[in-house]
Amino acid sequence: MWGEPEDVEGQCNAHLYIGDDYGDNHATMRCQLCKGHEGLHREEFRRGEKPVIITWEVDEKEERRKFEEEVKKFEEEEERLEKLRAKDENKK
Repeated sequence: MWGEPEDVEGQCNAHLYIGDDYGDNHATMRCQLCKGHEGLHREEFRRGEKPVIITWEVDEKEERRKFEEEVKKFEEEEERLEKLRAKDENKK
């Protein structure tokens, strides 16, 4: 599978992004608990015969969305200020 995992309807779908110890590979964990759950996020899978359970606190997908919104607001403000500067220059 390439790219981010697809959201599953009715599940939380929070993300945790991890990298390997060499920094050249990465993976995305996706919370499989029901939407609106309380407590830690969780993904469960099997590695061979053994279960693997990963839990985490912060939804990095949401954190990234918030960051992208802030960047967009910043860019819009920069554009607004640039227009004001240009208008001011035209008055001179």
